[in-house]
Amino acid sequence: MSDRRSRPRIAGQRRTAKPDQPPELVEETRAEDVTPATEEASEAVSEKSPVAEISTESEQKRGLGTALTAALGVVVVLTLTVAAVLGIKAWHGEQAEDARNQASAAGRKAAETALSYDYRDLDKSFAAARATMTPEFAAKFDETAKVAGVLATKTKATVKADVREVGVRDGDADRVTLIIFVNQTTTSTITKGSPRVDLNRTRFTMVRNGDRWLVQEIAGL
Repeated sequence: MSDRRSRPRIAGQRRTAKPDQPPELVEETRAEDVTPATEEASEAVSEKSPVAEISTESEQKRGLGTALTAALGVVVVLTLTVAAVLGIKAWHGEQAEDARNQASAAGRKAAETALSYDYRDLDKSFAAARATMTPEFAAKFDETAKVAGVLATKTKATVKADVREVGVRDGDADRVTLIIFVNQTTTSTITKGSPRVDLNRTRFTMVRNGDRWLVQEIAGL
């Protein structure tokens, strides 16, 4: 009769306790049966290492931090660029505004000087007028002044210009166009000694010449 204990056992098969076998031996046998399954579970759990998860999370955080830093850098550069552009525009705007104010003041004085004369001292009157003009326009003015001088001498005319209003039509830091409303009061033999007031509107083109503004053109409107 063969010994049952020498017979090979199939995995998962339970041993039946013999009547004379203690229950403790049966429990040990059951524990041995499930040992391989427990080892496989341990290996499966070990595949997800906490260290690997922490390393991946750390790399993601570093990547996110780098992206945020780069984005902030771009924002700062754009902000500085916009501020610089706006600053330059504001500066040019202030320059243009100052130019218009200066040209308006110079144009007012030039109109009152250039549009006034006295037959008793035409040379002085016309010299004062030329001093408010560019050399090119002063040369053109001399041609007109000769004709006006002859008529003023013949009629004993005096003309006084009084600027009522100055408006800026357009302009920049170096060139400004003005619309000037001026009253010219004329006394001559033609008016029989009584003052005659003419309401005129003229266009003055002013250009910067160093720290001065000079008349480049005068045109009636």
